[in-house]
Amino acid sequence: MEREARILQELARIKRGGPERGHEKQREAGKLFVRDRLRLFFDDGEPYTEFGEFARAGDPELPADGVVTGTGRIGGRLVFFAANDYTVKAGSIGRYHGEKLIRTQEAAMRARRPILYLVDSSGARIDEAGGYHVDRYSGGRLFYYHSIMSGVVPQIGVLYGSCFAGTAYTPVFCDFVIMMAGSAMAIASPRMVQMVTGEKVSPEELGGARMHATVSGSADFVARSEEEAADLVKRLLSYLPDNCDERPPRGEPRPPARDPAEIDAIIPQDPNQPYDVRRLIEAIVDEGSFLEVKAAYAGELVTGFARIDGRVVGIVANQPAVRGGAIFPESSDKGAEFVWICDAYNIPLLYLCDTPGFMAGSAVERAGILRRGRKFIFATSSATVPKVCVVVRKAYGAGIYAMAGPAYNPDVTLALPSAEIAVMGPEAAINAVYFNRLQAIPDPAERARVVAALRAEYRKGYEITRLAAEMVVDDLIPPRDLRREVSRYFEQFENREVQLPRRKHATILS
Repeated sequence: MEREARILQELARIKRGGPERGHEKQREAGKLFVRDRLRLFFDDGEPYTEFGEFARAGDPELPADGVVTGTGRIGGRLVFFAANDYTVKAGSIGRYHGEKLIRTQEAAMRARRPILYLVDSSGARIDEAGGYHVDRYSGGRLFYYHSIMSGVVPQIGVLYGSCFAGTAYTPVFCDFVIMMAGSAMAIASPRMVQMVTGEKVSPEELGGARMHATVSGSADFVARSEEEAADLVKRLLSYLPDNCDERPPRGEPRPPARDPAEIDAIIPQDPNQPYDVRRLIEAIVDEGSFLEVKAAYAGELVTGFARIDGRVVGIVANQPAVRGGAIFPESSDKGAEFVWICDAYNIPLLYLCDTPGFMAGSAVERAGILRRGRKFIFATSSATVPKVCVVVRKAYGAGIYAMAGPAYNPDVTLALPSAEIAVMGPEAAINAVYFNRLQAIPDPAERARVVAALRAEYRKGYEITRLAAEMVVDDLIPPRDLRREVSRYFEQFENREVQLPRRKHATILS
């Protein structure tokens, strides 16, 4: 009894976390103690299981060496987790802290279960001697395992505070990053940046949640509260399988929020008039099921998860309401990364194509539109999950390549009556082909009449009924039938198998 009592007493001390001064700092920052935070994530009445609690046992300053690791159930599914304890030396990573992180990763890989990282750390513990941060079997292995695990089991990172240098890599190695409003991450701290470059910058300016959500694209979601962050994790996991060999979980089918009969009215008659593609999505997917990913970044492309008749799908949609739905370098990255994640975790892809194509100009060329655009096309080409392409309206130039057009091995290409497929739009085409002829017409009224006639003639070449007759598209369908037809094709190709050429890997990184 005495031996057991000693163990229970030590365990109780460990679970209280670091010294009171650490708790005070946590409260001043408006953040929950790590064990209170963890209770937000796991199913009611289902306590999480911890391992490695006795790391640094007996050291009052370093209980559990500043990290809580273990498993818990989210939506009935077992999930591994690693959560920094900020009350212990600001969540800094020491020798056994790092080893616990690595052991959790190894366990998640063996068990083939998702892993959740709750990151609240000031970085490596530089006051500890030794090379644990580069040691083959210690802290240096953390990012190696992040890489090896990528696409094997889902990895989700939630960032709670200012994390610089090494700890900033854990979130960005994850499949999804949720940043708390007020958190920050960067490859070096503001103080280090000033030392190296002379630049004086605040944590928010350097790597705040808003910046990463809107400018760098490194954050997928920004949460305003710890409860919202936990809810986002739960929602994300509901769309993801446990590992790359399983399919995503099915949900209960629901009717869409909008009547599919509204689709024809949602899409303007004028091919250049903007509209919000989210309204179209609401008429296709199950009500309340759409979870947009990177909503604040590269808004000309909308990406996210949804369900159609209970089946999980990934949606890639051009957004005519933002920059005309043209594809920019940033949206190329966004599309490629999302497609790659969906393909890794067996999530079928629905492409809603309405784009004038890839953006042109010196600014986008300097930003690498060709190099980054190829990544989007590569990801779409290489994806082996079921793919349905819907040509909603404009499909000009190479835009339809990235959006899984007929040549990019979709299971079906559907077109709505509003669809237009062409090398370029009529305005650009007429200007390119007939520029000299038009410039030679002195009368502006006569020039306008000739332009209108040439555009009308050009449009006949890509009239969608003609392209359907020539089997450029597989089917031309009434808009009100779109949801039903998409659902039918996803069911039809549920067991799709595609064999890509044998190779070690491609040379294009998505």
